[in-house]
Amino acid sequence: MMNEHQFRNLNLLTIRYPFTAIISLLHRLSGIFLFLLIPFLLWMLDSATGTTDGFERVQTLLTNLPAKLILWLFLVALWYHLIAGIRHLLMDIGIGESLKSARLSGGITVVITLLAGILLGSWLW
Repeated sequence: MMNEHQFRNLNLLTIRYPFTAIISLLHRLSGIFLFLLIPFLLWMLDSATGTTDGFERVQTLLTNLPAKLILWLFLVALWYHLIAGIRHLLMDIGIGESLKSARLSGGITVVITLLAGILLGSWLW
């Protein structure tokens, strides 16, 4: 029988998560972020391919810093989601399931994403 007065920490912000759990959570969050940006990207695609005025509007939009930052965040999230998704698929078929290799592949995922973020940032700016 469980002690009824036992302390339980249910505050998710104070729990220390393992590195692999953080990588998995970020994969899910990047997917949500990508999904939420779909309407904005579809609007940009529709405007840019519709008329020359629409193309110029999108081109002007992408010259200001907030739009470039959102585009950069989208591209980094897309890259992270792709790399972490490949990592999860490899684990699904039995490659890299041990704790040591899961930590290693998580670190590789983060390093590749950081390098991609730097390269994408230098390409956009």
